[in-house]
Amino acid sequence: MKWISIITLALLVSCSKKTSCAGAIKGKLVNRTGLDGCGWLIESKGKTYEPVNLGDFDSSILEGNKRIFFSYTPFQGGSICMMGETIHLTCVTKR
Repeated sequence: MKWISIITLALLVSCSKKTSCAGAIKGKLVNRTGLDGCGWLIESKGKTYEPVNLGDFDSSILEGNKRIFFSYTPFQGGSICMMGETIHLTCVTKR
């Protein structure tokens, strides 16, 4: 019985994050185009991210409050929007 519990737990943990993005984070797309200099932002775990290259990915994900998986690297550049950390996305998929 102990082995069944361990195997079940391992399956649940391994299946809880279905994405092809390595080291992915769960997030939500937010449309802030109404604010001066802003566009699409990503909110995740109480933080806001400003992706500089979201247009490089599938445009069908661009819906307000769309849940996504994403991975990124820091981007050493400024932004006009100034609503969050500026990032360079390495991967984005639907959740």
